Amino acid sequence: MRTRSARLLILLTLATTALHAQDLQPYSRRNTFSIFTEYSNTSSHILLGISQNRRLTALGLTYSRRLLHTRYADWNYNLELRPLNFIQEPTVAFRDSAGSVIAPNPIQRTCTSGTFKIPGNPGSGFPGYTYTQTCGTRWTYAGGLSPLGQRINIAPRHRLQPFVVSNAGFLAATRDIPVNNSSRFNFTFEFGAGLELFHDHRHSWSAEYRIHHISNAYTGTNNPGIDNQILKLTYSFGR
Repeated sequence: MRTRSARLLILLTLATTALHAQDLQPYSRRNTFSIFTEYSNTSSHILLGISQNRRLTALGLTYSRRLLHTRYADWNYNLELRPLNFIQEPTVAFRDSAGSVIAPNPIQRTCTSGTFKIPGNPGSGFPGYTYTQTCGTRWTYAGGLSPLGQRINIAPRHRLQPFVVSNAGFLAATRDIPVNNSSRFNFTFEFGAGLELFHDHRHSWSAEYRIHHISNAYTGTNNPGIDNQILKLTYSFGR
């Protein structure tokens, strides 16, 4: 009887030890692949950009490689591929009295649609004219790559992990952004923080907040830049 009790005690001890060891296994992956979507409803002057009322949405992929693992934090390298970026810009079109477009341009701040009359000056012979101003929006496509990403996850032994992140790269658009006579090619950088929730040791969801900047670094005639506050949702898997 004592022998059976001793065996049972040993089995319970081994099972408890195994479960405890499993619980202590960190939620940390060496290689991670992710798909993300992000959205910003508008832009404003936060850091360097002065272009306002620019909406941004994107869909992309991320590869992460763990560089350092400790009991307290994971340090990862991030590479973000951004094949689908769309930027909505406010526009204004000026038309003469015949309805011909005088100048279509993205606008910086506000726009008021209407018909306006410029009075003439008989002394100078200026006849005056009437024009119509129409406000609208347009979407511009851009694709890019952000290869300079760094990410630090805190408390890798827990399912819910806070993290901080930064990245930098470029975007190439189908036309000048954020205004005409700026550049189709722009540089980007961003930084932020979020929370990652692990479903198991291989799969997780994360939500984060980022400050995102776009500008051409004065390689174009104009460089007003865009600053966005972005909400980002990511699904990740790996091992």
